[in-house]
Amino acid sequence: MGVLFGILMNFLVSIFGKVFLHASFKIAITLAFIGLVISAIYAYIAAYSSIINGISQTVPEIVQGVWGWVMPSNTSACLLAIFSSIMLRFITRQYILLMNHRFRAAISN
Repeated sequence: MGVLFGILMNFLVSIFGKVFLHASFKIAITLAFIGLVISAIYAYIAAYSSIINGISQTVPEIVQGVWGWVMPSNTSACLLAIFSSIMLRFITRQYILLMNHRFRAAISN
């Protein structure tokens, strides 16, 4: 059983090693792009969170009391979710446009 496992392991390592060596540059670029997008989304959420918290500090107490009658306590989280989804939709559309452009360029060559 150990011999069969060793043969199977050597076979899989040789196949995946060749595939990974061939595609390692593309994998590295993709991982870097994913990290860039995640850090941009995090920075975007942090910026909006600080803006919303800054607004709540400059609003008078009476307005905050009336705001509490109308809006729920998780309004800032809801606004952050809306703005983040808008940004993610924009990034996704730009990525799709880029991929369509690269696909058309690859076909024309």
